[in-house]
Amino acid sequence: MFPAALLVVLTLIAAPAFAQAPYVGAAVGMDVARYDHVEFPGSGDFDASGEAVAFSLSLGTPIGQNWGVELGFVYPSEIERENSQGFPIPLLAAASLAGIGAGIAVPPGGANLTFPVFEASTEVERRNMTLDTVAWFAQSVGSRVDLVYLGGVAFNRVVEEVTFQFNRRPAGLIVPTSTRTVSYDVAPVVGMEARIGLTDHVRLVPGIRLQGVGGTSTHGGWLLRPSAGLAWQF
Repeated sequence: MFPAALLVVLTLIAAPAFAQAPYVGAAVGMDVARYDHVEFPGSGDFDASGEAVAFSLSLGTPIGQNWGVELGFVYPSEIERENSQGFPIPLLAAASLAGIGAGIAVPPGGANLTFPVFEASTEVERRNMTLDTVAWFAQSVGSRVDLVYLGGVAFNRVVEEVTFQFNRRPAGLIVPTSTRTVSYDVAPVVGMEARIGLTDHVRLVPGIRLQGVGGTSTHGGWLLRPSAGLAWQF
């Protein structure tokens, strides 16, 4: 029984992919991004995680009966996050800074009185563009269907814009600020997709990829990218 099962597995692995040839493709999908972040108790957190629509283009070619290489470019929309925080300071310290603390009677427990002097909001806009260089292995599972396993390296360009402004503050004390940061990093990428023959040249290609990504305001994270598209095979 075991030798027969092993023979079936080896036959499936060795089954040639159908009609492999150079191809170009286009797809639409999602960026599901999760990053390391810092949480502020009672004030939310500073987190650039989120979801965005992503578009991709790819160019690939076989280099053997079942193997090949691919170059792909992914351009997603921006992930937008907003967080508001209130920053309280001691009431007596505020009165002292204003030069009026000497005439204030301190009630019992007055040292613990606090009030929010200003309220701040942080808006983060982040775009994760990627150039993928992968190798793939195709396994035929039908007369016109291949399962394709991919692995390689992703070159990431992360553009992050952070706007930090104060909604409630003493006039003239603090001005709104914003920053724009561009960072580059290299990370592994793995994935799986199906190539389904619709005609002799057109393939329907649903798939999913997982890759690492660095960050500007965070220490790093990962991107999950499900997609569906069409490929033209020459």
